[in-house]
Amino acid sequence: MVQSSTMTRSSLPRESHAFLVVRENQLAFQTVMRLKSRHPRMTSPVVNLIGPPGSGKSHLARQLHRDVVDEHSDTSILRTSAAEFTGKFQRAALESQIREFQRAHREKIDLLIFEDLQELQTRPEVQQQLLAMVDDLLGSGGRVLFTARRSPGEVKGLSRRLVNRCQGGILIDLQLPGEASRRKLIEHFASSLNFVLPGPTIAVLANRGPTIPADLLAFVGRLRQHRSKGPITPDDLAVFLVAASAPPTVHEIAKRVSRHFGVTLTDLKSSSRQASLVTARHVAMYLARDLAQTHFAAIGEYFGGRNHASVMYACQRVEEHKDSDPVLRMDLEKLLAEMR
Repeated sequence: MVQSSTMTRSSLPRESHAFLVVRENQLAFQTVMRLKSRHPRMTSPVVNLIGPPGSGKSHLARQLHRDVVDEHSDTSILRTSAAEFTGKFQRAALESQIREFQRAHREKIDLLIFEDLQELQTRPEVQQQLLAMVDDLLGSGGRVLFTARRSPGEVKGLSRRLVNRCQGGILIDLQLPGEASRRKLIEHFASSLNFVLPGPTIAVLANRGPTIPADLLAFVGRLRQHRSKGPITPDDLAVFLVAASAPPTVHEIAKRVSRHFGVTLTDLKSSSRQASLVTARHVAMYLARDLAQTHFAAIGEYFGGRNHASVMYACQRVEEHKDSDPVLRMDLEKLLAEMR
């Protein structure tokens, strides 16, 4: 089970890219960083970060976590996500260990970082557990950071009591960076990758490239992988931008999915009915249909010579479960963010 604990610097994963404070996220950064301790100027111990996928919510949450560990070694932190919290509760319910789950999550916590709150919209029983945990934490003087794609009041299915706890705090909309800030981000990402981009090339990319920070980072990474021996000129970049806008092929999608699920392409194409492989294969077929716009028969042929009915079934299964299964939905969203 997830335990609240005092964590050391060495126990945290290393971040490749430190959080860069640009003009659009200054307010969010300053507000979130006040959660590091019981800040005397903080009007509420609850902060909600609202923004689309890739806007930097998780990155800022990780930065808070890391800073607290660095600066307040006696602070007890619980950082989790809606999918992780739901999975732990469901396993506890199946094993008749709900009381143990509650005890583990209601021990002394100074700071709760809870990501993707909107994923609980179809989980009323999990919402109850979260609400009880938050009430205990706030009652003992703790602080809470929620992240979500939409304002809690706009998420259908969240209980009124949980919405009230969130709305009683501070709501911060993460703004996407403007062109000047995107230029700073590109310079920052390139530097962290030991990748030299000329100023004119950075200017073109800031103007014509992705606007979401996570997409911009991924684009700079791909550009580095495909660079020629010399510096990348604006003309080189223009060609790459056109190529990058083309839809991925079925093979490219399968490679991404195999890496994401930790399986091989041979596994995806095999006849194995192992549960984890079936899920990965269904997701790959679904994304091939959605992104590559490939016929069912061609997708089936790629995945081991399956017929079109098998591919249709796989796509239907993913479509039916993506809204009710938070883990599946997060898998899809991560893969889509990487390939679009």
